[in-house]
Amino acid sequence: MEFTELADYPLPAGHLTEWTPRLVDGENAWVHDTRPLSYLHEDYCGRGSTCHPPVDSEDGHHRGSWLGAAFEIPHPHDPDAVARALTVWMRRHEVFRTTVTETRDDNDVRLSRRSVADVEVSGADIGHMRTGTRVHEHLVDLFERLSPLRWPHCLAVTIAQDDPDADSFVLVFGADHSVMDAYSMLLAIGEIQRIYECELAGEDPELPTAGSHLDFSVDERVVGRSLDARHRAVDVWSRYLARDDGRFPAFPLPVAGPSSSHRRHQSGTSSWVLSAAQSDAINRRARESGHSMQSAVLAALALTTRTVAGADVTRFAMPMHTRNQAQYVSSVGWFVGMIPIELDVRGVESFDDCLSRAGHAVTEHKDLAQFPYPRIAELIGVEEVPRFVVSYVDARFIPAAQDWSRWGARTLRGAAESDDEVYLWIVRSPKGISVSARFPSNPVATAGVHDYLNSFTAVMARLAAAGSETTRLSADDLVAAS
Repeated sequence: MEFTELADYPLPAGHLTEWTPRLVDGENAWVHDTRPLSYLHEDYCGRGSTCHPPVDSEDGHHRGSWLGAAFEIPHPHDPDAVARALTVWMRRHEVFRTTVTETRDDNDVRLSRRSVADVEVSGADIGHMRTGTRVHEHLVDLFERLSPLRWPHCLAVTIAQDDPDADSFVLVFGADHSVMDAYSMLLAIGEIQRIYECELAGEDPELPTAGSHLDFSVDERVVGRSLDARHRAVDVWSRYLARDDGRFPAFPLPVAGPSSSHRRHQSGTSSWVLSAAQSDAINRRARESGHSMQSAVLAALALTTRTVAGADVTRFAMPMHTRNQAQYVSSVGWFVGMIPIELDVRGVESFDDCLSRAGHAVTEHKDLAQFPYPRIAELIGVEEVPRFVVSYVDARFIPAAQDWSRWGARTLRGAAESDDEVYLWIVRSPKGISVSARFPSNPVATAGVHDYLNSFTAVMARLAAAGSETTRLSADDLVAAS
């Protein structure tokens, strides 16, 4: 599964229909909801210290960042069934039926939640578009209107062929980041497919119960309020940031340079670096040593840093899911924490040494993900944004993952602007391992990130080829081919 901007998805020409949730009982149906925003949600709508702060768009509305997915549905396009399926999906997840209101009083900004009991999705016929480029332009314009402070927070589009006998169509959805994380995007693909298929057949999709992110937010607030300046999580983060004068660590190679645009729009890249068989080979070797595939991936990153940057220490922020209760396993929402990672490979001689160091770097601080970083940042007194972020997701066991390739599924992200951030998304899916990245749009950053990823790919390929022979491979052997 690749995670890219919409421009990298091969959108077909075809007949477009926009799908928008509507309030069943009108605007008066909104009620004040006493459940608080999660710390991350509040931070995203306000200061933006953990992720990109919302900005004002040209139409004067508060704009955030959006996530989504595109995939083919292998059934005829039935508009009524699409409307029913998307209605079932949005009724299933309460996060689609809530919004945030901003009240300004002098310099004070207050955020409050409103919710509604019921929504219904309806379609608007846009008409035929002759090229995929035109479709892309339309979708970008649509999804960039999404905002954390303006409902609805999720929109969808279907692209159908004019041929009445066509047996498939493409569905693309976009959601503001406030209501969706990366895991939610992956879950949504299979859920929408299942619900639509059952709507066509007149059957019950029999999906598992999905807890509400609004209820999760209540529990997270309790955790956040329990923190104080003496808490271990606050102490660890404080010491971690102090190593870079209060800032998050940067990408190991230079990224500053003249931009190719007057804007700070970031560039991106995505590629498959290992097949399923290669991934399995590395996983078996890691398991034999009592470690995980995640440890192997992080060990390879540390060796990559040493190879291309001459540094023995690799430091980055790492997102971790916070779906720690069974009721949230199938939920759509923003269930993400963050932990500080420091990989030190000084003196390592073997792959096993690297695995041990990587495994320890995660287990040492894994529990910190449950403590909301925006609350920790408040206690420390910092407003810095992460600069180098590495996400690893094993998506093989998400429902319908085996069908993603057949459906041409891809997760999507909106455009980002920054002159110093580098994000890497490493995903293991049934097809293998993919790496997606975003980075500053300048020649220095582009060259550095591509060099880094090429070296990382070479290290991973060497590990896969070596198999059990990695017991006799030194760390130098693993990077020799890169």
